[in-house]
Amino acid sequence: MKKIYQALYLLFLAAAMVSCNDFLTIVPEDEQVLETYYTSEDAVNANTASLYSAYVWGDFDMNFMWMAGDELAGDLYYTYDQEGQFYYMTFNNGNSFLKQGWNGLFRVVSYCNNIINGMPSAAGANGISQDVIDRALGEARCIRGIAYYFLTEYWKDVPLITDNNISGDQVIRNTQASVYEFIRRDLVFASENLPASPFQSGRCSKYTALGMLAKLHLTMASHLDDAESAANFTAAKQYALQVINQSGQSLYNDLSTMFYPAGNNSSESLFSIQCTNDGYGYGNGRNVSLSRNALITLGSSWGAGKGPTLSLQDAFERGDLRRYYTYMRNGDSYDNLGGGGYDYYNFSEDESTETSNEMLAHVRKYVIGANSDCGGVAGASNQDAGNNIYLLRLADVYLCYVEACIGSGSSTDDATALDVFKQIRTRAGLGWSSETITYDQLIKERRVEFALESINFFDIKRMSYRDMNKALAYLNDMDRERQYVSNGQFTWQERNAAGAYHGGFTAVNPNDDVTGKGSIFYLNENVGQITVTASNLVLPIPAETLTKTPSITADPVDYEFN
Repeated sequence: MKKIYQALYLLFLAAAMVSCNDFLTIVPEDEQVLETYYTSEDAVNANTASLYSAYVWGDFDMNFMWMAGDELAGDLYYTYDQEGQFYYMTFNNGNSFLKQGWNGLFRVVSYCNNIINGMPSAAGANGISQDVIDRALGEARCIRGIAYYFLTEYWKDVPLITDNNISGDQVIRNTQASVYEFIRRDLVFASENLPASPFQSGRCSKYTALGMLAKLHLTMASHLDDAESAANFTAAKQYALQVINQSGQSLYNDLSTMFYPAGNNSSESLFSIQCTNDGYGYGNGRNVSLSRNALITLGSSWGAGKGPTLSLQDAFERGDLRRYYTYMRNGDSYDNLGGGGYDYYNFSEDESTETSNEMLAHVRKYVIGANSDCGGVAGASNQDAGNNIYLLRLADVYLCYVEACIGSGSSTDDATALDVFKQIRTRAGLGWSSETITYDQLIKERRVEFALESINFFDIKRMSYRDMNKALAYLNDMDRERQYVSNGQFTWQERNAAGAYHGGFTAVNPNDDVTGKGSIFYLNENVGQITVTASNLVLPIPAETLTKTPSITADPVDYEFN
């Protein structure tokens, strides 16, 4: 689809002339433009192709996605300025990245609405078949449903917008229950109108919609006080089982390339943002934003202060192959980073080129190195790497099935649940011999499987629907304020010695060690405690939106479905 992305942007930019008072300011539905554009099946396909592009998803995925998805979940340590507010849980509605996330997801909605509202009549008038029209509608409604799933899980009650030309004073919030039903209808339509296999690589299929329906119903079911909870657990199982048994897709077994361009649109991908090496905003920015330094990318790098939290590191079992591909720690060696090879040490020999961070580890997942490490699309100058960003993997649907089998209980012995759970762990080099899976074991497995993929926050949200006290205890027991300090009395050789990383040494403060100069690294005792409360789990509506659309502050109402 890469070749047809950029042509579409010109059409959208030409049409994007809406008053700044309008809620959605991306694509007005201009009948004249549409009638002269939708003249062939190729034109329809080109328009829907734009819905997958990093260009359209950029305001969401460039920064907000990992800040909210990984920092809020307690998986990614980062404390700088407004980005760090997601880690400290101190953000307010003036946070600029909060605004980017909100606007970015509604931008996706607006592109989908443009196709849903304007394409059918214009394409039909030009003789395009109903099958092509319905398939395009299926893609647009599937992706709109996915965008709204993110919106409601972050912001709870949000406006359901189907008309891009709505003015700001007409915008009201709809109840989360209404949003769930809206998403469900979009995804059911998509499941009935999309082909069983993507008609082009990277596009949505019937099983994308069914996989999201499984996740949606699992989320709805997790509201245990809802009268339909049990029925939704059953629906989640049924939808997930269709994907497991009928999709023909399978787990991708090369962990070394799963998050490289070589893994794009693999057998495991059900929906991914399609990233291209065509300039800022068109590709994946994480190779730059999350990588430790320029020695890895041979270009820009902003990830020196970022790292997997100590709690996340603790969650990985000994022998878990995923650890090496999720984060780097002292002594790790990679042949596909740094232009052909990179060895990770806490400190470089000159003690200035590289130094440790507070987590004694740095991010590996989605970091793909220099051009020679990844087929020339590292994006190390323009933050436009060519590795796609997963939004729904088959492994996610597998584990949604397990969670649905557990239901409102504490464990499951379902044979299929045990089988798919074991498949995921076998790929990680671990396996599974127990005859049951508990809820806590599932949550831990999901955490390490999807670590630093920006979706673990949604697992915590489902936990909060089940039991808010359990979710808050889960978050606060992480002790996300824990961090290490380097003891300057040791040489770089000692600090890089075998075992000189989290979990391999005793963290004794030099002032408390009567035997000598203390540990190589020790826990910082002078940090404030970070406490998560229920209010932190629902993000505030951005201040700019409140100013432009004051009606959004009214109490949410149920959506009136036709």
